[in-house]
Amino acid sequence: IIDDLYAVDVPSHEDDRPLPRILLVTALYPLQKSKHSKEEYAEWLKMFLGQVTTDIYFFVPPELEEVVREARPEHLHMTLNTTFASPFDIPPLRGKEEQYIALHEIDRERKKHAPDLYAVWNAKPYFLDEGLTNAGRDVYDYAFWNDAGSFRGAHNYTLWPDPQRVRDVWQAHEDRILFPIYTFPSWWSAGSWTEDKGPLDAEFSEGSFFGGPPDVVSWWQRVFYAYHDYYLAAGMFVGKDQTLINSLFLLFPQRIMVVWLHDDGVPHAGHRLMPLYRCGADWFYYQFWLASDAARAAMIETW
Repeated sequence: IIDDLYAVDVPSHEDDRPLPRILLVTALYPLQKSKHSKEEYAEWLKMFLGQVTTDIYFFVPPELEEVVREARPEHLHMTLNTTFASPFDIPPLRGKEEQYIALHEIDRERKKHAPDLYAVWNAKPYFLDEGLTNAGRDVYDYAFWNDAGSFRGAHNYTLWPDPQRVRDVWQAHEDRILFPIYTFPSWWSAGSWTEDKGPLDAEFSEGSFFGGPPDVVSWWQRVFYAYHDYYLAAGMFVGKDQTLINSLFLLFPQRIMVVWLHDDGVPHAGHRLMPLYRCGADWFYYQFWLASDAARAAMIETW
């Protein structure tokens, strides 16, 4: 389902109920090969942890605990979990190091990737569900995975995602999980895809942000690792979470909600608040889309 992605000026529905309670879950683990420097991550952490006031549950190895703690103001709620020294220590990936090393040999992007990066990517569904469980499934109405380094520029987002915006998005879709998508795969690749072909290697989904209600979060973890293990046992490449996510989109379309900037049917100017193509980096459009009316208006002024 493609929601009304461009309706950033739609007024919130009148609702007397308390606003939904939201938890953000994230993690940070050192990598053998990283696309970004430690200094970049330190700056991005400040933009995320230092400004976003939403409750955060953070998985981190013991050696990075202080780095993360220092980036979060003391008055803002954050729980640090140092249980796992490596993403290979989480139950779904425990004992799979050798299999992931073998995956590296069949990775078409192996010059840029390493087995520990695969583990970080594929640990996200577990971290999200585990973080929500530990924080209290009866405490939060929605939980979202958010990459620790996803806020990469100056922003005005504080209470994010905006609770009213989240309620509006899910008002008729409580059984769906939300993902951003970057583009659509070609009909040749997606239209001819079948379950036995394995993860769909195409630019489609984004894995930097996803989530929904607690039951949906748990469902996603179960189905993700069921197919991860199935394809891994078949000798297929499952190192890049996006390719597995792509396949799950096609297998379970009735459980998926997406947000996409480049909808051909979207008017890029006119009576809307602004042309969509001016709302920041395309990949992180969901940040703007899930913000409050006031935060979006403030961001528009900065652009």
